[in-house]
Amino acid sequence: MSDPNAQARGSDERFDRVGETLSEAVTRAASVLEEELAGGVESAQRLTERLTADRRVDPAAFDEVVGRVRKDTHALIDMVVGQLPTPTSGDELTRRYAADAHDALDSLLDLARLTPEFANGLIDRVSAGTRRAEGDPVAAPGAEPGPSTDGR
Repeated sequence: MSDPNAQARGSDERFDRVGETLSEAVTRAASVLEEELAGGVESAQRLTERLTADRRVDPAAFDEVVGRVRKDTHALIDMVVGQLPTPTSGDELTRRYAADAHDALDSLLDLARLTPEFANGLIDRVSAGTRRAEGDPVAAPGAEPGPSTDGR
């Protein structure tokens, strides 16, 4: 007669091994991510300094930060997927999830590249509104001219 507890213990041991492997993978990935984030801090600081000093988002500096995030995050996805213990039958599912993760990241970062244009437009509008509120007749760049004062 087989011992049902022995079978349960064997199952628990397999889950323990998988858990340990995943824990090691996450620890390694976090270590690499920490190093990469430290390297990206300089780019982010330049972007922040420009925003603070000029009240503008520098598109080139923003693209540099987005490019670094894109490269590092793709590498992180690949590293995590490479560390996953998958049975042969799960390989296709893992590849699909990895491809979906890469596609989602690219879509999100492609949308993020619009940020400088939107931010700078918003800054222009807020600045023009502040100038008008203070009595400065200068309109925001690209703003429609007001109604004519000579009746036309």
